[in-house]
Amino acid sequence: MKKFFRLGLIFFVVFLIILWSAKVYFFSPGAPVVVTIAPGQSGSAVANVLKEKGVIRSKLLFKLLFKLTSNPSDLKAGRFDLHKNMSDLGVINCIKSGHCTHFERVTFLEGWRSEEMAEELASRGITNATEFLTLVRTKKLEGKLFPSTYLFPQNMPAKKVVQEMLDQYKKNILPLFKQYPTDLTEEQVLTIASIVEREAILHDERPKIAAVYLNRFRIGKKLEADPTVQYALGYNLKENRYWKKGLTYADLKTDSPYNTYRYNGLPPGPICNPSYESVKGVLNPEPDFEALYFVADKGFRHVFSKTFNEHRRHIKRIRGK
Repeated sequence: MKKFFRLGLIFFVVFLIILWSAKVYFFSPGAPVVVTIAPGQSGSAVANVLKEKGVIRSKLLFKLLFKLTSNPSDLKAGRFDLHKNMSDLGVINCIKSGHCTHFERVTFLEGWRSEEMAEELASRGITNATEFLTLVRTKKLEGKLFPSTYLFPQNMPAKKVVQEMLDQYKKNILPLFKQYPTDLTEEQVLTIASIVEREAILHDERPKIAAVYLNRFRIGKKLEADPTVQYALGYNLKENRYWKKGLTYADLKTDSPYNTYRYNGLPPGPICNPSYESVKGVLNPEPDFEALYFVADKGFRHVFSKTFNEHRRHIKRIRGK
């Protein structure tokens, strides 16, 4: 009797193991997989892709179920976040509904100009760079493309990409104008903030750098800001980048309305897309800060001066003869 009981127990345990293994093998989703479905792709072609990626186990069963539950027009083109070993019905519902659409995580850094953003978007297959830039330039949106991390699907219309960035600008930046009233226009604030963004590294210095440029602007003194010259020069082929390093005296003579070494007042508009901290620095600058000059120290900080002679002494101390 005990022998039969033991054998029965062994068979029961083996049965449970087989049942659990079958569940894991056939029904438990595995590792995540990104699957691309091209426009106009047939159900048979989609089944081939899904089989190659390990999402489905049988192309025949998938195609049969697809014919019974769907139409060819139900297949949506795009990239989808699926899993290996998904149920056929789960895959079909996912693709038909678009709920599994794959989103690219894109980060735009503070201080990027719109061209840099356009290149990043195009490289990730999100939207057309030319369409994006045309929209930005036509509507004069430089400075209002809020730098942050976004989740975008591929092949997104440029208009929708821009609108999402503008929505973040309205949400994060516009409230600052109510919090810190100013006699400057929104465009002027963003223009000065964009220069501050390219000059400052540390957040606590932004109100001081902003105060310097505001002081110069209000007394009619040329801003003489290196980033405006870098913006005017555009893409530097030798360095393979925007924002040329090591400006020369010839660069400072560049004839452009953005060159604040040649022309008085503010440049025609923002030179990049500034951060929250830079805009706040312009709207709420360092109080009673009378400096008109600053120079980068050997670290990340700057040394500020009220007079040109004091400024020259700091330069000589930092840079030597």
